[in-house]
Amino acid sequence: MSDRRGSLLQASLLRLVRRGAWGHAGRLLEKSHPADIAQVLDRLTDADRRSVFDLIRSNEIRADVLALLEFAPRADLLAGLEPAVAGELVKRMSPDDAAELLRQLPREVADEILGCLGEFAEEVEVLLGHPADSAGAIMSPEYFALPETMSVKEAIERLQRRGDHEASFYVYVVDDRSYLVGVLSLRQLIVQPPDKHLRDFMVAEPIRVTTETDQEEVAQIVARYDLLAVPVVDSSNQLVGVVTVDDVIDVIHDEATEDILKLAGTTVEEIHSPGMMRGAWIRFPWLAASFVGGFAGIYLLDRFEGVLSQTLQIAFFLPIVLAMGGNVGSQCSMVVVRGIATGHFELRSVGRIASHEVGTTILLALTFGVGLAGFATLLGYGPPTFPAVVGFAIFASMVMAATLGTLLPLLLSRAGADPAVASGPFVTTSIDVAGILSFCTIASLLL
Repeated sequence: MSDRRGSLLQASLLRLVRRGAWGHAGRLLEKSHPADIAQVLDRLTDADRRSVFDLIRSNEIRADVLALLEFAPRADLLAGLEPAVAGELVKRMSPDDAAELLRQLPREVADEILGCLGEFAEEVEVLLGHPADSAGAIMSPEYFALPETMSVKEAIERLQRRGDHEASFYVYVVDDRSYLVGVLSLRQLIVQPPDKHLRDFMVAEPIRVTTETDQEEVAQIVARYDLLAVPVVDSSNQLVGVVTVDDVIDVIHDEATEDILKLAGTTVEEIHSPGMMRGAWIRFPWLAASFVGGFAGIYLLDRFEGVLSQTLQIAFFLPIVLAMGGNVGSQCSMVVVRGIATGHFELRSVGRIASHEVGTTILLALTFGVGLAGFATLLGYGPPTFPAVVGFAIFASMVMAATLGTLLPLLLSRAGADPAVASGPFVTTSIDVAGILSFCTIASLLL
């Protein structure tokens, strides 16, 4: 439903803009939800995006749209505004959204906008001072924190005076040093007797993260404990912010996109900077690794030239052996990479993970090995042992592919490297070489 509504809005806006019906287009935008406008702007060309964005009259809506836009478009739109105008929009965002947006801009442009933010700049600069992928960078400094000695009646009155906040899911309880000591939900608060103190019914030692915690780990914690928000503390356990579930959803989306692109041999930067030259430069190292690996395959085929020349039909079956190995290796590596990323796989469980993936593949390899051997028998190719050769070859290729596809990401992760970075080219090239080696070796032994 959302995609259909976005498509209808996009078609209507473009039709009005190209007719020059600016007034009608502006009124249509006023009636649309910021999320729908952002979805439309993500789909438009740079010129059309700028034209439509300029038609939005309300700074409140413009700020909401900028916060909801994906990737580079919002940075381009903001960078095209005067610093004072951009500052007015940024001030209407939550501090974490503002910091994320300014982080995407060139340093000099971001500094000019920061200079127009007044007191709000201090909150944003605190977030900008943390590493980009840390809890400190995505946390919101807006939260409810009350002293443990406060009564329920006083707490409710305090909350009513402070009004609504972005992170108003929980009330965090602190001691006289502002150290986090407990948490309670708003529901827990309102059902307690008015004279009861917070420390008497709070949940002590709540789940928390530090400002240096990686954002992917924060997402895992929120998902594991089914939280709507997780408190962020500094090195001394002083409460400094809260990461809310909407920010976690963005993290999960971004991390999944990054892992998928890395497995394909490219990066998120290619989406941000889609120029042909830049895209070619990003992809070149991955393709070069596969290109060099291909020479290893050529070398192996040359070494087994005698076997190939005696039984030409080997070449007929080589593509299917390599293809099945490649598919199995990709499946195993993707399962392991996502398992590591989501916290379902732990590095100390290497044996269990490997036995599961390889065991599953052995069952599949037996099935396809028998099937391919039967097919070769029906065709009547080569000597009597030829069906056994292709059957054993596809079995060996699939099992070796599963082993490499499972162990390479685990070993890279244990070495401190991102398993998604090298799994794609490493797995693909290694499996191809292993498939050629296993096929030719089996052929030389049995033929």
